[in-house]
Amino acid sequence: MFIQSDMNKRLSLDVIGQLEDDLESDPLNYGKWTKLIKQVLAKDKEEQVRSVMTKYLNIFKFDGDQWCNYVNYELNRGEFTKVEDLFKKCLAVTTHVPLCRLYVSYVRRVNDVITGGDSARGIVIQAFEFAVKRVGIDLASSELWEDYLGFLKAWTPAQTWEQQQKNDLIRKVYKRLLSIPTEKLEKLWPIYTNWENEVNPITAKKFIGEKSAEYMLARSWYTEWTNITEKKLRRTIVPYSLNDEDIVNKELVRKQLSLWYAWIDLEKKNKLELKDDSLVQQRIEYVYKQAVTTLPFAPELWFKFNKFWLSSNEEANINKCIDLLSESLVLNTRSCLLTFQLSELYEKDNSVNKATETFDNLIRILMSDYENVTKQIDSIKENIPKDTTALQSNEGDNSDKPDDEDENQPTQISGIHKLSQHEVERMAKLTESQLQLIKVITLVYTKLMILCKRTGGVKEARIIFRTGRQNFPAIGYDFYVSSALMEYYADNKSVANKIFAHGMKSFNEDGRYLLKYLDYMIMINDVENMRVLFEQGLTTLLKQITAEGEGVDTTSKSPAQLWQEKVKERDIKEKKECIKEMFKKFSKFETNYGDLNAVRSLENRYEQYFPDDDALNLFVDRYRDPGSVDVIRVYDLGLSDVDEEEQGLTSNKRRKIVKSESNGTSESQLPALETIQQATSGSYNNAGNVNGNTLQPSEQQPQQQQARTQPFVGSTTYNLLRALPSASYFGPPKDQVFDAGKLVELFSNLPKIPGVE
Repeated sequence: MFIQSDMNKRLSLDVIGQLEDDLESDPLNYGKWTKLIKQVLAKDKEEQVRSVMTKYLNIFKFDGDQWCNYVNYELNRGEFTKVEDLFKKCLAVTTHVPLCRLYVSYVRRVNDVITGGDSARGIVIQAFEFAVKRVGIDLASSELWEDYLGFLKAWTPAQTWEQQQKNDLIRKVYKRLLSIPTEKLEKLWPIYTNWENEVNPITAKKFIGEKSAEYMLARSWYTEWTNITEKKLRRTIVPYSLNDEDIVNKELVRKQLSLWYAWIDLEKKNKLELKDDSLVQQRIEYVYKQAVTTLPFAPELWFKFNKFWLSSNEEANINKCIDLLSESLVLNTRSCLLTFQLSELYEKDNSVNKATETFDNLIRILMSDYENVTKQIDSIKENIPKDTTALQSNEGDNSDKPDDEDENQPTQISGIHKLSQHEVERMAKLTESQLQLIKVITLVYTKLMILCKRTGGVKEARIIFRTGRQNFPAIGYDFYVSSALMEYYADNKSVANKIFAHGMKSFNEDGRYLLKYLDYMIMINDVENMRVLFEQGLTTLLKQITAEGEGVDTTSKSPAQLWQEKVKERDIKEKKECIKEMFKKFSKFETNYGDLNAVRSLENRYEQYFPDDDALNLFVDRYRDPGSVDVIRVYDLGLSDVDEEEQGLTSNKRRKIVKSESNGTSESQLPALETIQQATSGSYNNAGNVNGNTLQPSEQQPQQQQARTQPFVGSTTYNLLRALPSASYFGPPKDQVFDAGKLVELFSNLPKIPGVE
């Protein structure tokens, strides 16, 4: 966000100045550009208008409507030299029917056929031919074709041979027009047939019959196009993206994308039965151009347009594709998709410097965003009133500190509970943006490092590894992992080990990094260090869970404190999942290459930490090969081979039922569905207490205890449901018509029958 000091703020009446300031910090804000253009055109200061229009059209150079406004502005002042310069620029970059009509209108204006005769007529016809070749296949080009026909029909030849030449030209234009699907196609057909009959009734039937089949194809095509686009396809700029905060705008972009893709698919089917493949390619290319003009902030559309060119002829189109992607990045400056695609094309074209420059540009923009977000977070913290009762860290004297207080326990921000609801929401949003930017910047630096490895070797990649850490101290753990693996596969195992060890200084409390490090240890078969890493990582994560969870007060919290607790809970949940994954990886390694006694010890510890988890899951996981059929699940448990999350949910439900039966609980006292879900999620108390190395389960809340005494379904209903086949027998989830949830709801709402349990 651009922040101005009060001294530099524009006066409230200086609307143009305020808009210019806003666009300095946000040059892609289409709405503000539109307002600014209207303001400067109303003021009518020539230099100001030219300056604003030039800046705008350097960014949105495909906007034909604004090119028309600019050209008309100069035409109204008689600046024909400037008009011709503008036409040279705009006609080379945009395909816009009104702009082409304006161009022909200008040519007719400066080439009067009354005074210029045949020479002027020839120039105008050339202008029409240029225009129809450029945009004549557009569905909205009917009026341009009508202008062309009207010009030819207005010609009054002096000689008989000239009259015949005129008729031939008109017939030629009609034949081209009536094979192209346009909005006024059906209205133009009777006009053409009448004209043929007026020229020569004898030959009319022949010419009309020759064109009838193509006309019918074009009319049928236009009907199908109308049906698939639902008459909702926009041809003007949609200034939103799929990342827009407004859900309505986001859905608008998604809908428009689907309509454009439907049009492109229709063109690929060649239902006009064009015999020349180049004409089919021309039509597809034209639709892509119109699509990216309408949806300039949809990176995937630019990507697919580029892929279309590359698939047709990569070697011939590589420079054209580079130009296209360069233009797309002007409008999508933060797009990783387009940056990576362009860098690959530069690399294929042996332009390594330009490839790295593309990455550098993206990094610079993202770093600026990160600094901006960080400043805003800091400004909120600076405005927090100091709270003398808040927890303060005493660096010099710890004599008053309780003996049992954890030194690593995170301190609360002083006075944060005094933040308003709006400030808390803004703080939460900014924090999420900051975390997201860290991930994106890490990814881009990582891919830049890999690019340098491919093109310049390990030494060049090491420079990026050093530069990335220096320029962006907050860089994520993936950067270290990628660098270490790159060194390992370059036969530099010792360097890889050092990088992983160095990463532990920053990420020893990050469970995701520990998992990556553990994977590496397993890969290189460093058993001793693997065990040390496992124990250290486990101890650290358990300690962090305890530190973050202790002392939680669930009553009378401010919005800020509630937000902080939510962040803590999310962090604790993530650490627990990492601990589980570490157990599974290490247990599987010991099963395959180690000692079963060690495996049993690991399982015992896992069950102590996570008593609510089904031991079956951990056992099955040890005998499950990635990418292959889960044999135990399919053949022993009679379940479908679905994702692990669903597998865990189903197994835990079964475990709860079995546990209830083994404890003598009647089937009528089975826990409610939400209680089962809470149990399967492995919920623990917020404190996350650790006694020794044991993570204690949460105590049942009063609501949960009450839920356990309330029957969910009766025993008769339960026995019936147990006899029914699994939902997986009814096909994949997307094809299933059997809804177990609705069946349970039906049974639970049935009236009680006397005499039936």
